[in-house]
Amino acid sequence: MNTSQFRKDFRVANELYPRLNSVWSAEHKMWIIRGDLDICDSEGVFWDTFNLAILVPKGYPYIIPVVVEVSKLIPRDIDWHISSEGVCCVDEHHSLLAWSKRGIRIDSFLKDKVYPFFANQLYKLHSGNYAGKEYKHFAAGVLQYYIEELKINTRDLALNLIQMVLQGKIVRNEQCPCGSGRKVKICHEASFAEMRAFGPERLRKDLEEIRSCN
Repeated sequence: MNTSQFRKDFRVANELYPRLNSVWSAEHKMWIIRGDLDICDSEGVFWDTFNLAILVPKGYPYIIPVVVEVSKLIPRDIDWHISSEGVCCVDEHHSLLAWSKRGIRIDSFLKDKVYPFFANQLYKLHSGNYAGKEYKHFAAGVLQYYIEELKINTRDLALNLIQMVLQGKIVRNEQCPCGSGRKVKICHEASFAEMRAFGPERLRKDLEEIRSCN
């Protein structure tokens, strides 16, 4: 656990979100952030406050924090991207997994994921819809990630490329198997690197889920 790095990063976060506090739990071997997150609109007008708990596991910053909405302002429903226990899906899992490989700093996580998530929840509570793009659920969300984030255009191509990554058949100086006619190193190299970072177990699970999509 990089204690000094967490403390440094949380001090930065605390300047923006002063009603949040952190404590190290020796019992659970994680940092626990608790407190209130005030949400304002783009003009600085106060909207509402959420009471949160954020669990930061051992291994920081190479982890995915778990966000729990304690105040119960959000309906406990999958269409609101929150579980019955209040665990929030602040982004598609693969995006967070890829970020965790590079290191998720708590100040950036709060600013770029947590705050926008709850601001968007309030927007939906008032308007009935989210302000921006919404990820699909389960297997459809996995396929959406491959198509939109990794720029793999079709379901069948995603299946083929995942199998090639698992088999170690991607060579950066050969033509990209996506069919673009360009070499891997100037085409999908970043996408393949991200897929490798997920690990074989995750990729095999992705294969199963994408196969289930029509």
